[in-house]
Amino acid sequence: MTPTRISVIVPTLDTRALATACVDSVFASPLPAGVELEIVIVDDGSRDGTAEAFTARPGVRVVKNEEPTGFSRAVNRGVAASTGDLLVLLNSDATVEPRSLSVIVGAFEAEPSLGIAGAVLRYPDGSPQWSGGREPDLLWLFAQASAFPALLGRLPAWRRVKPLHPDSPVDVGWVSGAAMAVRASVWRDLGPFDANYGFYGQDLDFCLRARDHGWRVRILPGFQALHHRGATISARGETAIGSADLGLLWSDLVLWAGKRRGPVFARRARSALRAGSLLRVAARAFALPFVAAPRRSDWRRETEAVSAGRAALRVLPQGVRWWFFF
Repeated sequence: MTPTRISVIVPTLDTRALATACVDSVFASPLPAGVELEIVIVDDGSRDGTAEAFTARPGVRVVKNEEPTGFSRAVNRGVAASTGDLLVLLNSDATVEPRSLSVIVGAFEAEPSLGIAGAVLRYPDGSPQWSGGREPDLLWLFAQASAFPALLGRLPAWRRVKPLHPDSPVDVGWVSGAAMAVRASVWRDLGPFDANYGFYGQDLDFCLRARDHGWRVRILPGFQALHHRGATISARGETAIGSADLGLLWSDLVLWAGKRRGPVFARRARSALRAGSLLRVAARAFALPFVAAPRRSDWRRETEAVSAGRAALRVLPQGVRWWFFF
């Protein structure tokens, strides 16, 4: 297949300035001759004038929801309104580097079995951000909740051994939906995103289903994006720490575990997350006396957020059947 049109879908909720920068970066990314571009902005109930900012902009189509419907539904509506052979799902708090769209087109033209391609993500300060990885297992879930890998990641020697970003295209289990390119035929066959997820997990779910059907999922080093991470969630709750909402994240991972491998694995996944988060709370409590005095109030608030995220695992995610509790 030779793609003739790229559709970039940008869901947004009260992120007008970020969405404008996102769209500007897309228009600044040149395309090969003969390839057309459309941008679909999905204004998911914004109250900051986002829809009005793009209504008259050439090359941009605006789809507006009067009330917020959630991230997955917003993406799904944007894809339904698109006409492209390739879909690029781009969070409103992300901007693509100039060569990215050309790299995407070339990769999909060269590899007919490529179904999904993810970007190399970085924070605005240039530091690396997780862009994808293998299918989670119980050890991965425990480690994620404990935050131990993040601590290791701060060590330069560890990053030399375990770099976040590949130097060449590499097949993975999943890529981040913050900047994800999908062959439109794959979406038609396997989509849409599962709207049962609160905010996380739909990209993981979709990528693994694509792999199950024989499609390759790959990180493309030439497809690069700066991602603020977390700015898409305009309201921060009591389980938010850093750029993640732990309550949403951990609940969505349990939901994914149940959908992927059934209720027994979901129970074990929930136990792994609770055990990892308990270790995290205990470690933070132990470290508190050694934290500098000006930092202690923030440290306590973050520890309370971890505890609240752990408590959120007591609430069963919608769509999961439980045989027994932990």
